[in-house]
Amino acid sequence: MRTIVCIGMMASFSMGPVAAADRRRADAGAELSIDHRGGIVVPVMVGGAGPFSFILDTGATRSLVGDELAGLLEAPVVARAELVTSAGSEMHGVVRLARVEVAGAQVDSLLASVIPAARLRALGSGVRGLLGQDFLSAFNYTLDYRRRRLTWDEPGDVNCGDRSAVRLIPAEGRYVVHLPASGRTRALRLVPDTGAEAFVFFHAPGDAAPAVAIGRARMTGLAGDRGVRAAIAPRLAVGGVTLRDQPAVIVDRGNAEADGLLPLHAFASVSFNMRDGCMVVTARR
Repeated sequence: MRTIVCIGMMASFSMGPVAAADRRRADAGAELSIDHRGGIVVPVMVGGAGPFSFILDTGATRSLVGDELAGLLEAPVVARAELVTSAGSEMHGVVRLARVEVAGAQVDSLLASVIPAARLRALGSGVRGLLGQDFLSAFNYTLDYRRRRLTWDEPGDVNCGDRSAVRLIPAEGRYVVHLPASGRTRALRLVPDTGAEAFVFFHAPGDAAPAVAIGRARMTGLAGDRGVRAAIAPRLAVGGVTLRDQPAVIVDRGNAEADGLLPLHAFASVSFNMRDGCMVVTARR
C-alpha cells in the first residue's frame, strides 16, 4: 500500500487582512531544496534571524511555525484560532512574526499558527515552519523545478493574455485553476499545490471521477493520515501542457469546495502572476 504525502490539506482561519509586503528584487533568487516527493523547502529569515528551513506550500492558506522556533524568536502570541484540516479542527495559538524574508521578498508582521515542531520534522529534516498564501500571494514568482530555483518576477514577465496561461481564481484564502472538460474528463477546479505528492481528487457519490481507481493507499500530512483510493489520471490538460497517466488518489469530498489538488512538481516550471491572476506551466521533457 503506497503512502501519499499531501501537506496543504488545511483551510484558513480568519485573522483579518494580510500584512503589507515589500519586494527588493534579488536576481539570483533562492535555491530550492526539492525532496523525492516534489516537496519544496526554502531558506527563510525571520526578524533578521536565520535562515530557517520552511516548507513552501502554495496549497496552504496560512503560514505555520513550529512551537520551538516561535519560542526561540520570542514571537508574541496575539490570538488563538481554529485551524481546520481534512482530519477535523484544532485550536492553535497565533503569533506575529516580524519581517519574514525569502531572497529579498519580505512581508512584515506575518501571522502564523503555531503547531508542534515534531509534526513539521516528520515532513522533512530540519523543517521549522511553512509559508502559505498569506506570504506568497503578495508576489509574482517562478518555481523552476529543473534548475531548483525560486525567482521573483517583475510585472509583465508572465503574460496572462498568453493562450497557455491558466486563470487563478481566489477561493477560501488560496487559489484554484479551472480546467475545462476534455474527452471523458469533466471540468475541474484544482488547487495548484507544491505540497501534494500526487493528484488528489475529491469525490462524492454520483460524481464522474477523473481518475481510474487501482487499489488502496494512505494519505499523510500535517493533519494526520487517512485511507484513500489509489488511482491513475489518464489525461489532464493544464494550459499548454497535457499530462497523461498521472498517479492520483481519490478522497471523499466532505466539505471541500475545490475538486482536488494539482501537484506542481508534475511540471518543469510554474510561474505565478499574482497581480493579474494567472499561472503558466512548462512541460517536463
